[in-house]
Amino acid sequence: MRGPGRLRRTRGGVFASVLALGAGLLRSARLTFRTSSDSTAGSAESHSIVPVTGTWTESTVTYDTRPTLSTSVPGTISGATSVSTGYAAELNASPLGGALGSATSLALTGSGTDSLRIWSSEATAAFRPQLVLTFGDE
Repeated sequence: MRGPGRLRRTRGGVFASVLALGAGLLRSARLTFRTSSDSTAGSAESHSIVPVTGTWTESTVTYDTRPTLSTSVPGTISGATSVSTGYAAELNASPLGGALGSATSLALTGSGTDSLRIWSSEATAAFRPQLVLTFGDE
């Protein structure tokens, strides 16, 4: 059984998601996204996908007030070099399993010199990022 989490892009590279409850155990998680049409949207560098541990609100978050992040890295985006192209990043499902049925946030971080620009929840449905959860028998 597959179930998408609702994922929306906010300022500062933070994503908010409600992880859906599924039947059985969480077996896998994947973040699907599409780079924007901006000519510099792709990135040759890797970007980590990390859980957000601090509190924040979309209407007030800025770089200076950004929430704290977990030290765990359940996934990495790499090779997203082309503009206006769909990609997927596999995530370690274990860190997400404890958040099932609740709201959680993920952030994209990078230490390189180029940015990764992806479509947000405000894009048309086909371009929005999505957290895809796969459940299986216990």
